[in-house]
Amino acid sequence: MDEITLVRDLGEETALPSSQRLAASRMTLMSEVAPVAKKSRRWAALLTAAAAAVVAAVAIPQVVTTPAAQPAPPAASAPEMTPVAAFLNAAATTAAKEKDVVPRGDQYLYLRFVEFDGTLNEAWLSIDGQHDSKGRGEDGDYHVFRGEPIPRYLPDMPTDPAAMSVWIKKYVKDRTGADHLDAINKFIGVLPTTVWMRPAQRAAFYRAIGLIDGNRLVEGAQDSRGRTGVGVAWVSPGTTEERVLWVFDEKSHTLLGTKDSSLDRIALVDRIDQKG
Repeated sequence: MDEITLVRDLGEETALPSSQRLAASRMTLMSEVAPVAKKSRRWAALLTAAAAAVVAAVAIPQVVTTPAAQPAPPAASAPEMTPVAAFLNAAATTAAKEKDVVPRGDQYLYLRFVEFDGTLNEAWLSIDGQHDSKGRGEDGDYHVFRGEPIPRYLPDMPTDPAAMSVWIKKYVKDRTGADHLDAINKFIGVLPTTVWMRPAQRAAFYRAIGLIDGNRLVEGAQDSRGRTGVGVAWVSPGTTEERVLWVFDEKSHTLLGTKDSSLDRIALVDRIDQKG
């Protein structure tokens, strides 16, 4: 199924789509465990002060007693991140450094990806959903699809992780009728490549996903091209099966794609058939 038909139908689905149907959309996130703050040591300073006090007592007949210095209270430490949250936090930091571009309504979200069978696929999706889009149909040929009411840029998408968590829950509920974690994790896999996110939005999105219970890291995950990275996987309640949503480059923390479809290019263009 092509990218455009997928998004049209996805609102009516909560079950995890098949590899063939979501090869173009299921792109998927992590980071190294956040560094632990080092505690400062004050022993050398205290010993030096003690030695100075002894010298003063010998040299001066009258001993002056001063209150002992009290150690500073320990600084409050930030809650320790889970491995998946720490990795996605690093991915968010990388995403936040991208160039910030606000799309025009008459532009297109250009996607170029490599399918699980090696096929190169492209799509031009209308930003405001009011213009024609283009993508590969089920027959394998490219077709122009008349304007669909599916915007590819959502300006109301928050830039704060906590607000993003609330937004994601509502977004999924509006489209699937469900807001439990299983429905959310099955739905969010397509968002990074079917919606244009500005850097701050994408960073908040990654950090919000890192806080969802049931998500975990999968070392040695591979995208459709065989590139090895770190996978972000979801395990449905009551099961042990890991469903990899995204695969990230381990060092750069950039999104590679999934085992079924790897991302080659995502960009804004001004017209259909323009390469990003």
